[in-house]
Amino acid sequence: MSLITNTEDGQPTPGDELLTASPTGGLPHPGPQPVPLPRQRRPRLLLLGAVGLGVVGAVAAAILLAGSDEPAADTAEQETIRAVTAEQRDLIEYQDLDGTFTYATTSTVRAAGAGTITSVAADGDTLDRGDIVYEIDATPTVLFHGDTPFYRPLVEGDEGDDVLALEENLASLGHHIEEPDEDGDEVDTGFVVDGVFDGPTADAVRRWQADLGLPETGRVELGAATVAAGPVIASSPVVEPGVTVQPGAPILNLSVVGTGDVFYADRSGELIVTAAAGPITSGDVLFTDDGSPVTAIVTDDPFDRDLSLGVEDGDDVLLLEEMLVSLGHDARGDLVPDEEFDELTTEAIEDWEEALQDTWDDDLPVDGILSLDQIVIVPPDAAVETVVARDGDVVATGSALFQWDGDGRQRVVTTAIDVADQDRLVEGESVTIEFPDDTEVTGVVDHIATSTSSDPTQPDAEPQLAVEILVSDVPASIAALNQVDVEVKLVDSLVSNATVVPARARAATADGGYAVEVVDGTTTRFVPVETGKFADGFVEVTGIEPGTAVVVPS
Repeated sequence: MSLITNTEDGQPTPGDELLTASPTGGLPHPGPQPVPLPRQRRPRLLLLGAVGLGVVGAVAAAILLAGSDEPAADTAEQETIRAVTAEQRDLIEYQDLDGTFTYATTSTVRAAGAGTITSVAADGDTLDRGDIVYEIDATPTVLFHGDTPFYRPLVEGDEGDDVLALEENLASLGHHIEEPDEDGDEVDTGFVVDGVFDGPTADAVRRWQADLGLPETGRVELGAATVAAGPVIASSPVVEPGVTVQPGAPILNLSVVGTGDVFYADRSGELIVTAAAGPITSGDVLFTDDGSPVTAIVTDDPFDRDLSLGVEDGDDVLLLEEMLVSLGHDARGDLVPDEEFDELTTEAIEDWEEALQDTWDDDLPVDGILSLDQIVIVPPDAAVETVVARDGDVVATGSALFQWDGDGRQRVVTTAIDVADQDRLVEGESVTIEFPDDTEVTGVVDHIATSTSSDPTQPDAEPQLAVEILVSDVPASIAALNQVDVEVKLVDSLVSNATVVPARARAATADGGYAVEVVDGTTTRFVPVETGKFADGFVEVTGIEPGTAVVVPS
């Protein structure tokens, strides 16, 4: 062991606490009681290696203590030490909240009726429109896309949004047409996606039932389909084949991994799709109807009236004017998008209609009026994924012209915070999310519940508020996973511009204080310090300056 003191000549002074350090750089600790020392110490060779915060200069890589009478070849007292330079940095302490990383939209599928489970999707299965989610008594429940649940049996004569959703899915699955005839042409059955359960709709239901191997009744029973916004991943099945369930019993969870929609032809005839695969922007001509171009307007807002001079101001007017300006039809630069339909708006529409004439059909009207049959409303972030009908196709009523995909893969972290700590999180605020592989990403607090929840198994626990945090930058190692345990790191305290060293560099002294071993020329000495905040393996210290080389025990 090498005896080190804080004196320049190596001799202890009254009141000194002696500290010892192992030749291999072990953590210093309070040493023995003072003992007489020889006037000349045996030299030790300091081999300094840089680690941690800063780099100790190479000039200190191997130093022989000055004034030694020992030959350099005598290395019995060689010590290898590792040193860092104390730095100034912000020191942050975190409070960690347990969270679960999953898809934004997850729902529990429940049994629509009583019976025995004969099949169920496995954990991790990806299901798309028309796929079987589970079966009870060998009767399947399939996945449909949409946002309207099926809450009643559907029969001929019914009308409503649920009928519309049924027709959209039947059309997307190809059940709106008869099998190709002997010439290979698809037979138009008169099926229309209009929310009315008529004869052609019933016939389409029978074709769907035949495809599933079910009795062809033309009636859709409750539980025949479950609805999600798009493709899903099955997770957490709570039943397995052979289990008997009652109505309302949980079966499994479905996490939406994409959203989309399909544009359907509302008549048979020469409807030619002009859209190409890729993002849709306002002003794109998506298809033609008997030669008349139909243009996309991208919006989530209502757009359900014709627009002409004199209509009431509204957001739809603003959207129209923004589209016209983006296409270069701005009434010679005088049109400023607002909510008012005035003469400049009329002039811009006429200019746009003349451009459509030049491109598509000389007989198109130029009247300065926007009619609903001239446009199709497309949700934001939509992109054409699959073009079904192409130039020259004559399509049947209800045919899918193209499918667009929207932004439906949003990932979230769900967590909860004690009511007493609710001011620690603010909606719209950024927080750090740490994944199991130590990757950290930034999330944004999207929602904080306004009512509390509690764990019935822990009656003494603090009431908590549920929290959802949106995550857009997903680590590649996690992207394919559905449910992952993560930590939400909340800033507990912050010290700006603190002088910090690795926490392992701190040594306890006999008087209850702390010291650090610093490199002083060709030797080392212990310097008393006061410690402050700890974070990420570092500790705030006062008593040394930034840039001081500090020994870190191995």
